[in-house]
Amino acid sequence: MLEVWFTNIKRVGIPNYLVVALDEEIAKFCESKNVPVYKRDPDAGIDSVARTGGHHAVSGLKFRILREFLRLGYSVLLSDVDIVYLQNPFHYLYRDSDVESMTDGHKNMTAYGYNDVFDEPAMGWARYAHTMRIWVYDSGFFNIRRTIPSIELLDRVASRLSQEPHSWDQAVFNEELFFPSYPGYDGLHAARRTMDFYLFMYSKVLFKTVRRDANLSKLKPVIIHINYHPDKLSE
Repeated sequence: MLEVWFTNIKRVGIPNYLVVALDEEIAKFCESKNVPVYKRDPDAGIDSVARTGGHHAVSGLKFRILREFLRLGYSVLLSDVDIVYLQNPFHYLYRDSDVESMTDGHKNMTAYGYNDVFDEPAMGWARYAHTMRIWVYDSGFFNIRRTIPSIELLDRVASRLSQEPHSWDQAVFNEELFFPSYPGYDGLHAARRTMDFYLFMYSKVLFKTVRRDANLSKLKPVIIHINYHPDKLSE
């Protein structure tokens, strides 16, 4: 999967990419393929998770590693390896928000937000309560700028994941990004932008919607995230 990932990155001409290796085997593999790679200095916490941690634990490491790059002054476009690149994503970033992320929404309503009305008939004339809903951001592909709110977001997510080992990193990422301040809790003051879900597409949209629509099938997405398939490489 990693080889498919960087082969497509090279093919579309993206020069500024870097693999963060969690073990020596991956680092040597990247070096053998002339792929830029960064292997962290030994760290007991991160190294032990990389060797023995489960899927969510390993995925959660990225928030700690991202923080290092932001503190050095770099904004980062984070990418999981189950992503196929068809165009250069840097040409499609707005760079006007702390976090600019692809979405798990599959149409305009779910991707960009909608007014969801809760109906409670027993309340009579006041039966309708309006709620705002938006589907979560995909923590496998997002651009994060070198801002104070961004660093605070990474600190909060990393801290919670270290204290809640069974939590899903994507759920925690979204909760810290979206939950407002309320009594006993200070919310994060971070600006957010949702990426165009037809350009930054995931495999559910591709296989359930796009390929069945004659007009949409003419689109050329920037990336396709193969996150709705268990056997990602064969798909």
